[in-house]
Amino acid sequence: MEVCVPVEVEMPPHGVAVLESRHRADFFMPWRNDSFAKVMYILGGSGRLCLEDREVLLGEEQLCIVPAGCRHRLVDDQEKPVWLLGLCLDQSNPAWSGVVGDLFEKPEVLTNPGLVQEAAMGLKRLLYEQSSKKRGWGEMQVACCAILLVKLLRGRAETGELKSIDRVRWYAEEMASSFYLNEGIDEASRRLGLSRRRFTQLFREVTGEPWLQRLRSLRIEHACRLLSETGRSIKAVAFECGFESQPQFFRTFRQRKGTTPGQWRKGSGGRFD
Repeated sequence: MEVCVPVEVEMPPHGVAVLESRHRADFFMPWRNDSFAKVMYILGGSGRLCLEDREVLLGEEQLCIVPAGCRHRLVDDQEKPVWLLGLCLDQSNPAWSGVVGDLFEKPEVLTNPGLVQEAAMGLKRLLYEQSSKKRGWGEMQVACCAILLVKLLRGRAETGELKSIDRVRWYAEEMASSFYLNEGIDEASRRLGLSRRRFTQLFREVTGEPWLQRLRSLRIEHACRLLSETGRSIKAVAFECGFESQPQFFRTFRQRKGTTPGQWRKGSGGRFD
């Protein structure tokens, strides 16, 4: 439903609320100081974020970060009114006390494609929990919100407004600690705002190897570490390393190591290969 005035926020006890605000052409927002912080994801339209000391242009697939108590207002382009998802949160919640001080130090607009995609994925999960109202949904929202805020804080510090090749460098470094996730090359390239062809080209330039080869190398290296240093079952190792099935793990492991995981464990002598 389109609105002509800002949507009123009813903050639940756990301190997280997600809402949609689709503006009409005659939308008007007076100056306001909210008692909660906001992360606004612009789904469509354009306009301006007006602050005390400046105005920032808004466009599709951007993030607005507005601290609690910050005087601000949104002014829409009447030809293309703003359509947004807003994450409202109580900054005093101890679940994210170590994050909000830095993330919400000042209002800003983020345009980095990787951060925008992180926010979009996080907001989808938060919306699902809010709509489903399944048992423990509030606690799940708090946990998901904390993860999202940390990702935004890290990503903002590490990527800023980087060039394409710098974003790929950042991704390649991040990959070393996220190889277990079920993210394909299309999702990775989209997250960085690049075409698959361009992402593939830059990834090979940065790392010296194709994306899939790098992913499998990282997974097998971690599997070797787990096999030699822990007593976890081979099935658990395959799961932790991001393989979709145990047969896939066995095939990849044999291709890389010339033996099976079980045989490698026996011959490793407790040493990492």
